[in-house]
Amino acid sequence: MQNQQNAVIFRQVDSLPSLPATVSKVLAVTADPESSAEDLVQAILPDQAMCATILKLANSAFFGMPREVATMDKAVTVLGFNEVHNLVLGKAVFNSFKSISDSNRNALDVFWNHSFTCGLCAKILSEKFGCSPSELFIAGLIHDIGKLALFTARPDEYLVILELPETAPILCKPLEIEILGIDHEQVGYRLLTRWLFPETLLNTVGFHHHPEACNTPLYALIIQLSDALSLLAPRQDPAKQKPLLPQLLRLVPDSKLLWKEHGVDISEELVQQWMKALLTSIEKDSAIFNIFKS
Repeated sequence: MQNQQNAVIFRQVDSLPSLPATVSKVLAVTADPESSAEDLVQAILPDQAMCATILKLANSAFFGMPREVATMDKAVTVLGFNEVHNLVLGKAVFNSFKSISDSNRNALDVFWNHSFTCGLCAKILSEKFGCSPSELFIAGLIHDIGKLALFTARPDEYLVILELPETAPILCKPLEIEILGIDHEQVGYRLLTRWLFPETLLNTVGFHHHPEACNTPLYALIIQLSDALSLLAPRQDPAKQKPLLPQLLRLVPDSKLLWKEHGVDISEELVQQWMKALLTSIEKDSAIFNIFKS
């Protein structure tokens, strides 16, 4: 019975619109090792809305460019091939769920605010783990995209899960399994597979709640950690610094050993540093969120 139910949900997810042709072209270009920066520019240029978004992002404080970036050629040159590729993917995913009803706008805003905060946190953690900041930012931004796919497929049943308070993330997956027989990691993995996303992002979305089950767990581990820190961020009072590591371990109790396996011994001091940087970034980089939403 559960397999039949899962098959129905997968068919509904598979019926979601494909990403725009621009994204398919960008994915094809970046998958070809012989592609050039000019190939990437030509893939994006016909999509004027995407060009405008990339230029706005390139000129934002988020990237801190010393001079105005006025053309796509310049954007690819100064930001880099992979950076532009990642921004295109992030914006495309945002656009794919714009049609969700205004009656659910509050739940959707909460969802994207958390996702954006997770992306900011992942970008901060990238330095400690030696990974791509832009790829981790996008991974954090889209880590829960399976929730929106499930909500689009089964809105009446999924709304109760989407409206769960941020303080109860541990309830999400069990409720999904209980109500729908499937969870947002499985559905997010299915959706991004259909959209031909890179394997790194597939694994991050598909295993961010249990990175130990992933063959390449590093990005999933970082997003799991960023997810937890992002849930703690709204509760922080800079004037009353409370221990964060015990709170973090309550959210991800089985991950400390996996952190050590990847060369990071997470201490209270380190978590406090990350939280301070995250709170600063949330205040400083809100304009980026507005660009993605526009």
